[in-house]
Amino acid sequence: MVLLDLSLPDASSTNSVTRVLSLAPQAPIIVLTGLDDRDTALDALQKGAQDYLIKDSVSGDLLIRAIRYAVERRRAERRARVSAAEEREDLIFTLANDLRVPHIGAMRAFDLLVAETLGPLNDDQKDLLLKVKQSNHEILHMLQNLVHLYRIEQNGQKILASPTDLNGLIKQAMDDWAYCAKQSNIEVKLESELTEPIWLDGTMFKKAISNLIHNAIKFSYVNGVVTLSCKSEGNWLYLRVMDSGKGITVSEQERLFQRFWNDNDTMRHSNGSGVGLYVCKQIVEAHGGEISCSSEEGKGTTVTIRMLKAGQASS
Repeated sequence: MVLLDLSLPDASSTNSVTRVLSLAPQAPIIVLTGLDDRDTALDALQKGAQDYLIKDSVSGDLLIRAIRYAVERRRAERRARVSAAEEREDLIFTLANDLRVPHIGAMRAFDLLVAETLGPLNDDQKDLLLKVKQSNHEILHMLQNLVHLYRIEQNGQKILASPTDLNGLIKQAMDDWAYCAKQSNIEVKLESELTEPIWLDGTMFKKAISNLIHNAIKFSYVNGVVTLSCKSEGNWLYLRVMDSGKGITVSEQERLFQRFWNDNDTMRHSNGSGVGLYVCKQIVEAHGGEISCSSEEGKGTTVTIRMLKAGQASS
């Protein structure tokens, strides 16, 4: 609770209320003003104060009532903000979920056309179809990330693990982004020492790998290389995705896996939703693993997944 006297020489509704809220955004504020300062007090309310009192009229009972009112009003504002945020997220989920259906249908239609099931295509026609298909795939990828994010935050992460050919899973994800890599002449390659199945949820883990590959391609320079490396060390599996981009700063690395975070660097900031890497983190941690990033500006970025080969997935 903050009692703010606006009649002090260095105080005004504009700077004092704003300054207090910047330091304590959740604190209820009651402004104290003189008889001639009602307009200033009303201005302070518009800036975020909860109530105002005329100093010459303040009594103990009045002050207590004002404090109780200010506290309750602040709580009501907080509840309203939370409710509005939940409604926005529900709307985003509904839209993303509904929009997935026509995009999935479009992907199937593109597959039929590109495979020339409905008739032969010349090279220009096929290339144009592949470009449109890739654009549709990127939109569908983003929608699926949003839907997945909503579901794990509403219901938690549910893992259905089984022995999985991780090399095959990675190759499937690589194929999904092959045309995207081709457009920038980026080589995507797999270097794996794995010879045995890994216990994991294949459908979910492919989503994480796909996000990492897409991210690496997106931020690599033209004519670059994206390398996926799988190594086994004792009971541990290490999966690394290395790009050949400009790298990211240490401060950016600390925030990389946060929800809805996007790089502010215009060269790294693209039309992403800031969800993909956060979803990766949730999937990896649900498998009992951990994900980290190492990077040096000008020398690319490496994202490393470390997890037990036997699997200790949460359920």
